[in-house]
Amino acid sequence: MLWGYSPAQDMLGVLMETNSEKVEQGGTVKILLAGCSDPRNILMTLAKYYTHNVEVTLHFYVSEVLLDFVARELLLIILALEPSDKVPICQKTLLWMELFGNALIRPKSMEYLLEKSEQLIHLITDPEYNTFRLPCVDLTDLKYKEKDKLETIFKYWTRNEFNVSQHWDARLRKKLGTRYDSRNGVFEWDYFMKMKDK
Repeated sequence: MLWGYSPAQDMLGVLMETNSEKVEQGGTVKILLAGCSDPRNILMTLAKYYTHNVEVTLHFYVSEVLLDFVARELLLIILALEPSDKVPICQKTLLWMELFGNALIRPKSMEYLLEKSEQLIHLITDPEYNTFRLPCVDLTDLKYKEKDKLETIFKYWTRNEFNVSQHWDARLRKKLGTRYDSRNGVFEWDYFMKMKDK
């Protein structure tokens, strides 16, 4: 799964609606996000923080099945926190949408991904750099094995050896067989005969 099933939630707002007496002024709120696969809830909570009449420290704990999701969450958080003088808001939006859900990305987005992959490798392997560059993200609870896997994921992003267009074409050739040459007609036929409501 590449993204979650639910819309972005203001987790502090949900807590205030259900258990507002447990939220103390100046206290700490700890939120566990399990299996979200993207930072939508973190970013929504931070964006809506100012709307609540309470000053609290927020701690988000993220638990994912795959470290690929953790890697993508780190990339998207770095992108969201990029200063607007470095990445304008319009370009940031385009980058977000491309990196969030596209298999094919523009060369400019690929440059950004390569730059941030190198930065993320440095972030994972050097705790001092992590504190300097992204102090709001604490990676000290990760095991060394997990850090190594994350580093492998970021290095895979920089190598760019996976050609999705070629793999998609090979998959279509195998699935369609002799009908491959008329694949546009096959897709149209499947759409109108099997998927579209009559």
